[in-house]
Amino acid sequence: MKTRLILLLSFTLAFADALAWGPHPTITRAALDRVPEMERWQQALGASNLNALTNYCLMPDLRGTDRGEFYADDYLLIRPCPQHISHVMPFVQETFVPYFRRALQALRTETPANACRFVGSLIHFVEDTGAPPHAKEKCPRHKDLENWVRADQIAIPDYQPQLLGKTDAEAEAALLRRLEGLVAFSTQRAERALPVKDRAEMEPILLESALESSRVAADVLYTVFTLGLAPQTDTARLTGTIRAAEFPRNDKHGARVVLLNTDYTTLTTGERHGAFEFHQLPAGTYRVLAYRTASQFRISPPVTVKAGETARVDLKLPATEPAGNMIENPDAKLAYLPGDWPDRWKGSPTNAPTAWTSTTARVTPGATYRCGAEVKDDATEIKFIFQGPPGEAGKNIPPQICSLPLKDGARRAEMTVTANAKIIGVAVQVKTKRPAGETIEKVWVVAR
Repeated sequence: MKTRLILLLSFTLAFADALAWGPHPTITRAALDRVPEMERWQQALGASNLNALTNYCLMPDLRGTDRGEFYADDYLLIRPCPQHISHVMPFVQETFVPYFRRALQALRTETPANACRFVGSLIHFVEDTGAPPHAKEKCPRHKDLENWVRADQIAIPDYQPQLLGKTDAEAEAALLRRLEGLVAFSTQRAERALPVKDRAEMEPILLESALESSRVAADVLYTVFTLGLAPQTDTARLTGTIRAAEFPRNDKHGARVVLLNTDYTTLTTGERHGAFEFHQLPAGTYRVLAYRTASQFRISPPVTVKAGETARVDLKLPATEPAGNMIENPDAKLAYLPGDWPDRWKGSPTNAPTAWTSTTARVTPGATYRCGAEVKDDATEIKFIFQGPPGEAGKNIPPQICSLPLKDGARRAEMTVTANAKIIGVAVQVKTKRPAGETIEKVWVVAR
């Protein structure tokens, strides 16, 4: 594996940074406005899903957050990239091929909404590559170079997007060349802008990079739509329903559906009892894994799908104990993604982590929660870290940290916590010298 900078979110919430490049939605909108054959793509994907790309392009800046109907990480953590990767050079290069392939796969096999979310993740990494402080390695004045650009001037009315290739392999090679050129282009703009102190003087330099980012994004969108929406032959279809337990106050979430030992994943449509579909799927035998917050995961028996036919799998997911648990993978037993870490947990970047932190769950300010844990090792320390959004000028609201009183060898405890008025999320931190699965019996946060 190449050297990569993993972004360990610890117990901080991730939000769309008010200082993000571009801004991304404007760069994406400018690209969409120039993509050829838009009527064809609207027919295939729906105008609302295409327009939503101006929001989905923010997905990697929203890592670790609950988006209401889905988690941002549903479209960011994939088998080739099981942990978050830095968005700056040289590390961002590791996202290009995996997310390009994943976007094509989603367009071919998943619902339009799911496909556009994966396309949005790809476009974010493409656009970030064009940000001058991302393109130039170890660039100073990151905040200025990322934000001193006039969004109202980002438009490319005369640009004719280019198809990067007629096959996946051709397009992938051309994409890497195109992005290499974008890095060089924006590195030069960074070096021109760095000595400039006056914002009005710097803005035109940065605008050049924003416009070039839109041009490259337009090329990428045109290419993935053309290749990803082309008809496939000798393919099969797999459908089904996932009946899950209630996810209190968040029951709009889809269930995650995974074809084990493959890169095929999707989200159900609807709410607690949702449908899923893989179309244009290679014929073969699969096992379906399904999971959803507040439910236990289940794996189906093998199911064989044949070319030109449709197979079906229906699964019922029992409730967690206690019911309504808002923490994902609360026993750390689910490990679909490769690596030594359980899904939706973060560890320190060593072979023997001293702390594990869960994905943040959304909470209601001022509401009361039952917080508890059952552990296998009485030396384990458990903390519930209630967090607020970033404050003004980028200053974070102080977290509300509650330590679980596991005393005198006790291995199970529970307490009641009322979230402060500005709190919107909670994560569980497990301090141990052992792997998470060998330490955690289960942790829980349940709304009262």
